[in-house]
Amino acid sequence: MDETHYFKTLLLWILGLFIISLIVYWAWSGGYSKMMSSFRSISNPFSSGSGNDSANSFFRLPWQPTLGAIPTEPPNPVNPETSNLQNEYVAFEGQYEQMSAQETNAKVFGDPSPEKGRVRITEAYGTTESDASKEYVVLTASTGNTAPIELTGWSLQSAYTGVRAYIPLSASAFLMGVINDQENVFLNAGASAIVISGSSPVATSFRENICSGYLGQLQRFFPPLSNSCPPASVALPFTPDNLKVYGDTCFNFLQNIPACTAPLQNIPSSINPNCRAFAANVLSYNGCVATYRYRPTFNFDSWRLYLGSNAELWSNTHDIIRLLDGEGRTVDVFTY
Repeated sequence: MDETHYFKTLLLWILGLFIISLIVYWAWSGGYSKMMSSFRSISNPFSSGSGNDSANSFFRLPWQPTLGAIPTEPPNPVNPETSNLQNEYVAFEGQYEQMSAQETNAKVFGDPSPEKGRVRITEAYGTTESDASKEYVVLTASTGNTAPIELTGWSLQSAYTGVRAYIPLSASAFLMGVINDQENVFLNAGASAIVISGSSPVATSFRENICSGYLGQLQRFFPPLSNSCPPASVALPFTPDNLKVYGDTCFNFLQNIPACTAPLQNIPSSINPNCRAFAANVLSYNGCVATYRYRPTFNFDSWRLYLGSNAELWSNTHDIIRLLDGEGRTVDVFTY
């Protein structure tokens, strides 16, 4: 019994010395401070870390391998091939839009005429009017034309209604009270033609001249005619001989007559017969034409052409008006 007790006591002393040796070694190698440092390096496995430490913020067992950092955003490398494809797509889209616009314009314009660019529709007025006499378009010949443009067989057509009206013949030297010869219309370079939908107040289309303003005294024109007729002093200069023949009161009378106005009434009784005859024969449209028609500046490069329609030809809201040549090909287009 004593030997057994002695043996147990010896083992307890040996075990105690071993434990004390371990504690001394642990303290000598860092001990408590090293343990606390190790615990502080372990992050909360349930926290949502961010930045560069987010990939190492989870608890790792000793036997688990170390994982690399997980990127927070997917990589977006620039692929030259993809970039080129995008550029080609943008270029193709632009070409498609351009081709689509050209196709639309081609459909609007129609079959182009060889005269394209030589005559243009420069204005459309009164398209909201219900009165055909106030509805008109203006045709203007290019200033670069080297020869007059003949409008024979040409027409204007509405793409909306399909109505088509042909350019009429015209009186190039119009006179009132007679049957005027009808001729083809020629537009010189820079010349214009006002094409009215309604009928002519003087029963014909005509070329304007320096006397045309007299026509507006008795008839209503739209747009108004030029009011710049030659003054009476040009046809009857103030000279000693004229003063003897027509009298001094004649010149006072003529100076007070408005331009492009024939003195049809209210002629003073003091005016002598010669002055009255002059006023009746010269201060009128036909008298003005007879006096000035052979002067180089007599004719204007403008025409009044009447289509003779009783109703408006062009839509009041939107329309496409085509100017067609004698073969039905498009010379120009006016859209509104």
